Amino acid sequence: MSALILNQSSSKRQSGFTLLELVLVMLIIGLVASTPLVFIDNQDNQLRYDETLDKMELLRKSILMQSSYRNQPVLSGFVIDNGVLPPASATLFQDPTELQPLINKDGSWEVSGSDQWVDLAMLDPYVNFGGTPTQISAYPQLKGYRANYLNSGLDSNREFRDGWGIGFEVRNASDQYQFNYKGDDGDHPASYNVVVSGAIESTDWQVPLSQIDIQVQNNSDTDIHKLALVVFKNAAVADDEDRWVTYHFDAAASTATNSLSLATNAWHENGASISDASTKQIPVGQHAVFVMDSAGSVVEKYDRLLVIPNATQPVLQFEVN
Repeated sequence: MSALILNQSSSKRQSGFTLLELVLVMLIIGLVASTPLVFIDNQDNQLRYDETLDKMELLRKSILMQSSYRNQPVLSGFVIDNGVLPPASATLFQDPTELQPLINKDGSWEVSGSDQWVDLAMLDPYVNFGGTPTQISAYPQLKGYRANYLNSGLDSNREFRDGWGIGFEVRNASDQYQFNYKGDDGDHPASYNVVVSGAIESTDWQVPLSQIDIQVQNNSDTDIHKLALVVFKNAAVADDEDRWVTYHFDAAASTATNSLSLATNAWHENGASISDASTKQIPVGQHAVFVMDSAGSVVEKYDRLLVIPNATQPVLQFEVN
């Protein structure tokens, strides 16, 4: 009886896992569990990067956007309202406050008092032929700062940042507005350690004065003396007339029928002769054009010249009857 019991106990197999088997199982479980986390993290960073690129496009459009309506060009953005680029430092700064002029006025860039940037309104233009500027109250122009050019993509502090909550690198220098995603600053993931540059170049928002073609046909007895192209350039200045620049050329001082075509070397800026019109830049957008008589009065009517970026400029033709 005792021998039978001994044989039964010796035939039992060992149950359970060894330490090595447990370690291997835990390692496999860890690998399986971490794989979705790595995937999710990479997917999240890609979404943030895509969001950043979308925001850079929003930034570009807030400064200058060209679209069409009924096959006609339509321009909008900061440059169109103000005739200048948004204020910013001349040195690249990765600070979201640099974009504040595209969001709203505040103490970081707006000068308080009577010399501040003027708000969007119907403003009376001024013509300046070298003497005292003359206000033309009969033909107001919709110009000025409207705010909220960047009206989406803002965080809870109403600041515009990239997908990781970090400010874009911004500067305004040499007629160029630059805005960069600075991924190599050490604050972005290694796989997105790149720089993506964006800019509104000088040729994007200005055209040479030499490309402006204005022609006048005088069928009246009125003495056409000057043709004036009046451009609004918003800024903090002492007087309202200082926000307007007049480019003009002198017409033939005759009451006879005249077909007047612009000569490149005939342009003046606020009364001063321009030696090379190809070096003088005009902001894109709608600008008032006046035909003036020798008394400085507007002859019969005025028109608007639409200056289109990166395009052949249309000829503006006046017919005075």
